[in-house]
Amino acid sequence: MNFGEDLNVQVMQVNKSYQQYLFGALKEIEIYQHYPIILAINRAGGRITQKAICDQLQIEKSNIVAIITLLINKNYVTKEVNFKDRRGKLITLTAKANYLIGILDSLFTVFEQQVFEDVTWQERFTCLRVLAKVNEKLKATASNGSDFDKLVNQVTLLNNDDVLA
Repeated sequence: MNFGEDLNVQVMQVNKSYQQYLFGALKEIEIYQHYPIILAINRAGGRITQKAICDQLQIEKSNIVAIITLLINKNYVTKEVNFKDRRGKLITLTAKANYLIGILDSLFTVFEQQVFEDVTWQERFTCLRVLAKVNEKLKATASNGSDFDKLVNQVTLLNNDDVLA
């Protein structure tokens, strides 16, 4: 294996384990799969535009509308007109969402204590910095890389039974 394959396997396994941990902790919360949206709004000071949520979490605009509607119906957020840009909507946390954030903060504190007890703070931040750099490079490569396009074309050949027969 090469580094890219090892990175893929490790990131995939960590993500799966992390999601299982969160599911176990949050399974009783009716919106557990949408907690990142609640946290993104909280990081923005409790109020943010739908577009900013889409940009931060890389969610399609068509998907965020349904998710926000669900969160409104469950009383976690409200939606109001953005007076700075009337075409946009501001999403604001409710008291119920703020209560959930307190639970999530406690959950993440316990997570850090258990998972990172043998990992130094330097290693933690190096890991985050490296993953952020890799993410940015992957996005840039996927959007404008000519070598990437050549590889995609080669993969497309796999779907054409006549070419490789």
